[in-house]
Amino acid sequence: MVNSRQKGLRAEKQLIEILKRETQLEWEQTPGSGSGKVKGDLRVHGKHNIFCVEVKFYKEVGFNAKLFTQKSNNLFQWWSKVVRQAQDMEQEPLLIFRENYGKWYVATTRKPKNTKRYIHIAWLGMYVILLDNWLEKEKVEFTNGDYLLRPWEPCSDWELADS
Repeated sequence: MVNSRQKGLRAEKQLIEILKRETQLEWEQTPGSGSGKVKGDLRVHGKHNIFCVEVKFYKEVGFNAKLFTQKSNNLFQWWSKVVRQAQDMEQEPLLIFRENYGKWYVATTRKPKNTKRYIHIAWLGMYVILLDNWLEKEKVEFTNGDYLLRPWEPCSDWELADS
């Protein structure tokens, strides 16, 4: 029997290795796997992250006709969750997912500019593309530099003055 928690952790570790190799950034699992004040499953350590990254690795993704039956569809539920979390974190949602024995896909709100090989799901505001293609062709920036978002800390007086 497969332990779903272990499978999820294994998927996150696989993805960290892929993202480190492709972006040369120091990716890590979010402390508490997004259950605390910092949401999402993965982040770039010590940087202001542009994306709230959610990772899913399931037997069935639901990237099929069930997409229209919202309540019984994994992809719809995952996207809804990451969109809410991203709003809380003032980030863009990024869902990276795969089925057993399948390839990694990414769902994003950004329309791909350098490839035509994607699927647009208009009613969800989502573009789905193979992760390898997205990383290679879109040249995405994952951070805004060294400013680290710390929503659990009160803001300083100088941050209030800039508002």
